[in-house]
Amino acid sequence: MSLRERLRRRAQSQGPIRVGLVGAGQMGAGFISQTEKMEGMRVVATADVVPGRAAEAYRESGVPADQIVSLDEHPERAAELIQQGRRIATTDANFLVQIGALDVVLECTGVPEVGAQVCYAAIQAGKHIVNMNVEADATVGYALAHLAAQRGVVYSLVAGDEPGSIKELYDFADALGFEVVYVGKGKNNPLDRSATPAQLEEAARRQQMNPKMLASFVDGTKTMVEMTSIGNGVGFAPEVTGGRGPRCSVQELPLVFVPKEAGGVFEGVRAVDFAIGDVAPGVFVTITTDQPKVIRDLRYLRLLGNPRHDYWVLYRPYHLANLEAPLTVARVVLDGEETLATHRPPVAETVAYAKRDLHPGERIDALGGFTVYGMIERAERARANQEVPLGLVVGGVVTRPIVAHQPIHYDEIELNTKQRIVQLRQEQDRLLGYTTG
Repeated sequence: MSLRERLRRRAQSQGPIRVGLVGAGQMGAGFISQTEKMEGMRVVATADVVPGRAAEAYRESGVPADQIVSLDEHPERAAELIQQGRRIATTDANFLVQIGALDVVLECTGVPEVGAQVCYAAIQAGKHIVNMNVEADATVGYALAHLAAQRGVVYSLVAGDEPGSIKELYDFADALGFEVVYVGKGKNNPLDRSATPAQLEEAARRQQMNPKMLASFVDGTKTMVEMTSIGNGVGFAPEVTGGRGPRCSVQELPLVFVPKEAGGVFEGVRAVDFAIGDVAPGVFVTITTDQPKVIRDLRYLRLLGNPRHDYWVLYRPYHLANLEAPLTVARVVLDGEETLATHRPPVAETVAYAKRDLHPGERIDALGGFTVYGMIERAERARANQEVPLGLVVGGVVTRPIVAHQPIHYDEIELNTKQRIVQLRQEQDRLLGYTTG
């Protein structure tokens, strides 16, 4: 039975899947619009800190204005209105999570601390949580998956974002018995570690993007956290700080994303990395096999491969981000099935690096801002060097001079220990038996 048919039958018997959405920006608004065209799923409550943005996202998606109710308190009243077919718009994510008439919560803000708060609150409230906030997952994904399992709910990243799309390729190959040796994605913005929102304001305006979001793409932060999440989900670490990031075409992937003895750039196997070039916006995995008949079949089938060595690449040329996310939401609710989560000790970390010289007393601003960017690192190395995970530094105060393009260490910053993400990271380290900070 197709997923559409299952959703249709679910709607007939129990009503559509009721989604609570946190974050009505570019990604969240697109999710609402997509689900309005689907059977069996509706966003019934939306929270955004900007007044009026949640209601506007509904209206842009074609929801009649008389169905939209703005409400910031009384979750019982909100549940009644949802049962009557109304849509809730609020500025309070904590209020949204407490609404009983929700089957699942989707976190879509991209702010690490907000993501940690929302995911934690949803899990504590006994709700499934689907997380598009890779920045939060790269920092405390292991803790969130552990807490969700304890509470009997599902925590998952989404199909459509690069980590989820890579995981789908990985699962396909892994289920068929292939050995997956590398996983990766394309980077579709020029890499400039010093990029700031001010420098990119005009480009962001043309692309109808938030300048901070665009800056987080250009300075590499987004790529680093995405690689960290998929790396931790499948147990693949980067070989070098920041990843190798070779420039190559799609056709060159099976020549480059292979071991050095096969002409590639990697020392070993089971690594995560990214490619610069026309690979973007696609994702890929490199596979191999020692079965002679399978090798002959792969060559006969003309899978993208290395002509001299037994390596092939499964490549998907797109990822549809928020527009695919409903697929994960459906599978979480219908089957209790995640797309991607970290259940093993993390092997990768996105570490905070100084975007410019930082001085004592300075406060770290947002990701994609003016003070820091992320670099993927092997988790064991980051821990041994006492380098601070990127998701923890926002709002922290610098205590010692930090030179531009150097990692930030725990003894160089005073973290805001009142933040939920810092507390969750402390719990994660305790679960893993680590001592940091």
